Amino acid sequence: MNTRMDVTAYMMIENLGSGLYDSPGQCVMELVRNGLVASMPDAKNRWEPQLANIEISLVPNHPLGGKAPTLVVLDHGCGLTDPMLDRYFKRLGTSIHDLNQQTKMQSNGASQKGIGRLAALALNSNCVSDKNPATKRIKHGYYLLSRTSVTGDARFVSMIPEKYELEGGFRTDRFIPSDSTEMGHLKKIKGPFTAIVIPTPVFSSCDDICEAIKWLLPRERDKMFPLTVGSKTLEPPPLESAVNVTSENGLYRARLGVGDADSGGVWLCDEGTGLRVASCRVLGRLLPDPLWFPDLKGDIFAPGLLRHQNTARNTLAKDFMKKGNREWDKLMMFLIGSVVQGAKQLIERDAISGDAAATLDEVVEMVNTTFGEPEEIVAPGFADSNKPGVKQKQGEGSKADPKGHRKPATYQRYVSIKVRDETYVLYRGQSIDPFVFAQVSANNPNQVIVNVRGGYKALPSTKEARREHCLVQILFAIGQGKFPGDSYQATLFANEVRAELMKK
Repeated sequence: MNTRMDVTAYMMIENLGSGLYDSPGQCVMELVRNGLVASMPDAKNRWEPQLANIEISLVPNHPLGGKAPTLVVLDHGCGLTDPMLDRYFKRLGTSIHDLNQQTKMQSNGASQKGIGRLAALALNSNCVSDKNPATKRIKHGYYLLSRTSVTGDARFVSMIPEKYELEGGFRTDRFIPSDSTEMGHLKKIKGPFTAIVIPTPVFSSCDDICEAIKWLLPRERDKMFPLTVGSKTLEPPPLESAVNVTSENGLYRARLGVGDADSGGVWLCDEGTGLRVASCRVLGRLLPDPLWFPDLKGDIFAPGLLRHQNTARNTLAKDFMKKGNREWDKLMMFLIGSVVQGAKQLIERDAISGDAAATLDEVVEMVNTTFGEPEEIVAPGFADSNKPGVKQKQGEGSKADPKGHRKPATYQRYVSIKVRDETYVLYRGQSIDPFVFAQVSANNPNQVIVNVRGGYKALPSTKEARREHCLVQILFAIGQGKFPGDSYQATLFANEVRAELMKK
């Protein structure tokens, strides 16, 4: 006798709905991806997103949603066919058969986990409310409307977790006329379709939806599908262009830039669909420097990545990233051989330009002129000239600009200064709080992280004020390293050293 495992209403909302995803935007994209799969041609192993037509809207006074606008995600695909109906309601997750099929199919599109349908629960604000968790969460859900024919009645399913648990499943055999009240603004709709109707959504405007999903769209325009949010046709933000590298076979591509944009850093993308798969920041040291650095942003495309994405949609399966996996090794060869050097040069170029970077150079010159330049600096290995353990004389590889200020000929991520009789290392460019210019390292009291990549938001407007401001910030950070936990002594140290500099 075989016994089927049931899913509780609470688990459906807490773990399979909201618990899997980092953001409401990811939940919306789960529903969009389901619509894309329903819009693909019958022939397997074909991915033609231009055949899809997805509409997202906030509908006021919807009969299923009450007074608040109701979120509707509509696709004009094939509707819930019998096999899709069986998969939607009877099989939660990916089966062994599905995995075998995905291994054979290189471009089967956006469906790979088999649980994205429940992301709609996380988009109903009453489902994720902390009020009355024992009752309120399970009494709210979403509605599914679908039709497989050009005209006629539509299937109507109430996806309410409480009903699922109390009634032993969802009722899927109810059909309503195309002009019934529940159809709302979809009355008289022509053609097959599926609509997910979500009352009391977490979004307050269509602009909020656009912002939430824009970086999750296919990153290349030729992979994009017709999508409207409200009355707006949505397109993916443009690719970065500062680093533009393509492999000989065209399957591996990198488009990188720098800055503090909201794009989320660098992502690994599926070459076939253009969808972002894994955050390089999340992968971290599994990738070569500096691809996971917060200073970088952009996209790196590789074939076949989508089927190796984790359930949270932000990294790759561990088995895929093992050394010896042919696909992973090919990707690493492309990154190391074709992308890393350009990414380093990009960061180097960015870190020696701009008001914050120029002010740092002035402060370093001012301090070292007063207390003397360090005889040597330890360069802990970022650029080729800064290899681990190599001691480099201060000023080596540098040249003077027309005004007499020393500028690095090649970028040095680390620069040393001498304050009184001690040497401190300033580390350029690691992202810290946008209102903090200098911060002592948690691991090394003689190392100070300096925010010079354009992300510092409290930089004064005039040159003299910037120099004074940044000097005090750096001296205070050094003081924090000397006197941990004692702000008074740190401030006293900073002011004493500043007074010594002012006398020179």
